[in-house]
Amino acid sequence: MATLRSLGLTLVLAVSGLLSACSDPNGSLPDWEEPLPHPSRQDSDGDGVLNATDCAPNDPARWLASSAFEDKDGDGWGFGVAQSACTANVPTQGWAARTGDCDDSDKTRWRVVKDLYPDQDGDGATGQQPVEGCVGDPIIGYREQPGPSDCDDQDARSQSGYSTWPDSDGDGYGAGTLRTVCTGKPVPTGYAYRDGDCDPSNPIRALKRYIPYRDVDLDGITVPAPSTLCLGDNEPLPLGYSLVSTGEDCDDRDSMKRLIRDVYVDTDGDGFGTGTPEKQCTGLLPVQGKAFQGEDCAADDRTRWQWHSYGYRDADGDGDTVPESGVLCGGASRPSGYAISPQGLDCDDKNPAVRLSWKVYVDEDGDGFGTGAVETKCAGVSVPSGYATTSTDCAPSDASAWKVLTYAYRDADGDTFTVPQTGQLCTGSTLPRGYFMGPMSPDCDDSNAQLHTTLTSWADTDGDGVGAGEAAQVCTNGQVQPPLSAVGTDCAANDATAWQQLAYAHVDRDADGATAPEKGSVCTGATLPAPYFTKASGNDCDEADPARTRWVVLYPDHDGDGVGAEPRQVTCLGTTLPAGWSVYGYDTNDNDPDTTADAETDFELELLLSI
Repeated sequence: MATLRSLGLTLVLAVSGLLSACSDPNGSLPDWEEPLPHPSRQDSDGDGVLNATDCAPNDPARWLASSAFEDKDGDGWGFGVAQSACTANVPTQGWAARTGDCDDSDKTRWRVVKDLYPDQDGDGATGQQPVEGCVGDPIIGYREQPGPSDCDDQDARSQSGYSTWPDSDGDGYGAGTLRTVCTGKPVPTGYAYRDGDCDPSNPIRALKRYIPYRDVDLDGITVPAPSTLCLGDNEPLPLGYSLVSTGEDCDDRDSMKRLIRDVYVDTDGDGFGTGTPEKQCTGLLPVQGKAFQGEDCAADDRTRWQWHSYGYRDADGDGDTVPESGVLCGGASRPSGYAISPQGLDCDDKNPAVRLSWKVYVDEDGDGFGTGAVETKCAGVSVPSGYATTSTDCAPSDASAWKVLTYAYRDADGDTFTVPQTGQLCTGSTLPRGYFMGPMSPDCDDSNAQLHTTLTSWADTDGDGVGAGEAAQVCTNGQVQPPLSAVGTDCAANDATAWQQLAYAHVDRDADGATAPEKGSVCTGATLPAPYFTKASGNDCDEADPARTRWVVLYPDHDGDGVGAEPRQVTCLGTTLPAGWSVYGYDTNDNDPDTTADAETDFELELLLSI
């Protein structure tokens, strides 16, 4: 509007100017000025609204006085009471024509909707009670229908929860008022996820332990008495409690009474009674005049109380018995002279010096071996003098020989080498020297102690230590002696300086110090003779001429400038080059001694030389 009015005023002034110009044939301005409009007709800010009605005559952006509501978040909705505002046709920034904004600090929320379910973290889980919500369009932070129950509506990671209980002693078990903690979040400090702490102030005690047995009188015998105690995992049980049964105490109030047992009347106090047993609550020992064992065989003799059976008798006390069975009343052990099993076999139970029955043979030479018919002799613990228990004496009159031993090998010359030979000898406990049951090293001559080992040998005609010809077997002292040799590989049987084939790979037949490749072998001594070598020395091109020792690539040098040109040839030479030839072949003009190579070739040569 202001623009149109300003444009109209401008047009009026322009027309007036044209008219004035037309009235003056010289085209000069009149000497009077257009009078200023009346103040009531002025528009100071040029917004098209006269000052009289303009609520902000000096601000072209505002001219209309109206009621508006403060709008801090700029969402087009105000709040609070209406205020007088000077604006344009549309309320300026910070003002709104309508009111009712439920959250003027958030431009995405301005209206109140009922029966919504909170979902502030947008995870789909909601509160379960409907509420009024300040929302915009679309609805954010709420759901129109309830979702799963949300444990923490400020954290999308937490929906369901788990239970915790106060844990003041920090032992991992709690007690008291339950507190739900969202899944994914740690147990709060001072809480535990396990309930049931039986002693919340003691960190070593958490759960009650089931104790099935009691021992009130502490005599070591229990009775069934199930109970629970608040104890730590490694805390020992209090006295009088047990996890296992140790019997069933017949009187758990008296430590001297614990078991129901049969007792017998014990007149002589030897711990064994007689008569009919009676049941009695007793301790480890029976009461005075009673015994746990019955059948006392001598009720009035405390040294005897039980029957002992026996099967053998030793009347003379020599330790050997004779068969005799029966029973007798005794004490803790069987009386002396009676036994349940035989102890030897006494041939005379009335004489302690004679007890054993010996099967013996006459031993004339006293070597412990006898001969003749067997005899029975009753004697003491040793064989009767002049007798032996074996009858194998092969030399009854020789105390050094008594049994026949078989031999299979013989060493007649005493060199510890044997020959097979079987036979038998009447001797002592072992075979005499020179006779053996098993073989030793074989002897090739058992009549000579210096000869015993058979070796393969060859004739050594030239005496170089290496033989040749047909192999022969010879009886030795362990070493082949000259003029024979244990080696038969002599390649020159009549030459003492040569005895082995040595391989060579290079030769220097012209003795110029340079070798040529050649493989072969030569019969020689310890080392290769000249002109044979195993390693190369140079690369001789002519083994017949000592003056020529190497292959050289040469180029014709016609102009004598030291550099030749193609064609090249490979020549066998010595240390010097022939005239008219060069080892260089890059001369670009071999007829001009001043020219050897163009610039590019020189540069390439420099590169090659630098490499």
